[in-house]
Amino acid sequence: MTLSLIVRVLCVAVAGLALVANFVPPVSAQQWTEVKEDGFKVEMPGPPERSMQEITVNGTGEVVDQIELTVTLGVTEYFFSRTPYRKMPADLTPAQMLLNSRDGRPGQLLADRPLTVSGAPARDYVHEEEGWVLATRAIYAGDTLYQLIVVGRAGVQTAPATRRFFESFTLSPRPAP
Repeated sequence: MTLSLIVRVLCVAVAGLALVANFVPPVSAQQWTEVKEDGFKVEMPGPPERSMQEITVNGTGEVVDQIELTVTLGVTEYFFSRTPYRKMPADLTPAQMLLNSRDGRPGQLLADRPLTVSGAPARDYVHEEEGWVLATRAIYAGDTLYQLIVVGRAGVQTAPATRRFFESFTLSPRPAP
């Protein structure tokens, strides 16, 4: 199982971690790539590989297309996903959606904090399992869950490249109704 596949699985279900290491120059030598798409902007530490996963949402049975962007540098993977949830129950608040996202991760929860990103509710959380660290920033805006995930060894959650990746994400202003 490849690292990219594992990170994709982590976005929709609990899974074990296995990583494949390739030699890649350090992040500082990488060219950051800005991605601007429907309603958001994010910078990634290299040109991302783009894919789409068709997933079935637990509880509603809704089938949605999850857009994914991935950059792998050595044993560290930077992963971004955008998943629409159009049929969520009205009583599922954004705060609970973010908690559900956090609680669906494997391993031990090491850190968790709520925040806002571009005015939308968000959470930063870190899990550790078998020596691998999974740092996540999840944002729930409108009917969409955005996830920025970095998987690597201890300390990856505070690495400058992780911070830049997380802080680069912004939502475009939504038109007034």
